[in-house]
Amino acid sequence: MIKYLVFLFPIFLKAQEIKLLSQDALPSNYDVFWGKDVVGCSYFSIQNDVFKVCENHSANFTSNLGGKLTNVDVFNSLNVFLFYKNTNAVVVLDKQFNQIKSVSSTTLLFDFVKPASQNDFWFYDNFTQKIGLYNLNTDSHRMISNVIQNKIIYAHSDYNSFYWIDDTFTYYSIDKFGKIKNLGVVPAFEQIAFDSSDKWLLLKENQIWFYDYNQKKLKALHIEEKIIKNFCFKDGILAIFTENLISNYQLKFE
Repeated sequence: MIKYLVFLFPIFLKAQEIKLLSQDALPSNYDVFWGKDVVGCSYFSIQNDVFKVCENHSANFTSNLGGKLTNVDVFNSLNVFLFYKNTNAVVVLDKQFNQIKSVSSTTLLFDFVKPASQNDFWFYDNFTQKIGLYNLNTDSHRMISNVIQNKIIYAHSDYNSFYWIDDTFTYYSIDKFGKIKNLGVVPAFEQIAFDSSDKWLLLKENQIWFYDYNQKKLKALHIEEKIIKNFCFKDGILAIFTENLISNYQLKFE
């Protein structure tokens, strides 16, 4: 993972208190924790074996693409996206973890892939340095942006927009019609997770910070975990993945 560090001087959050309520800590023998979906299922991987672990059932998928798994996107649990950057391939799974689509392009060089509507996904193409939409039904694509000037270091999406942060830590969005908005500069981070459009968690130098995007304010969260491999933030629950443990906390705002 490439880490980007710049020194900013944000406003620190004082008025709002944040309590961390420990829920549980579960053993984990997986290599990577990719996050949780809207129904609470967790996603992990060991090499190229991907696991979906829910309260009452689990499933797994093994790729035959031969490439290293770059990302698992669970924004829509009905269509789970697996991205293999070094083989330029995308695999889409249904909620039972059956493969329903595989995409491997020779004309596009995917750098970021994010789900859009049920039949589309957003992508950033390294060949053209443009953002586009790929249709899974027709295996066709269309570019919707001009050349993106700075390197994208993070991206996420919803049904209507693709969002990214570049290496100047400037935050942007683009809709399906190609309209780009500059959403401002954000604090430096090594990892980032969103619970909503205004509640973010940032990891920098093994410290997790709560960031209020609307107020542009930061607050350090005091946690016991010393070495954090990954984390996710959904529905007010912070899940922290360490070497062999997943710890879950509820964030309570007062």
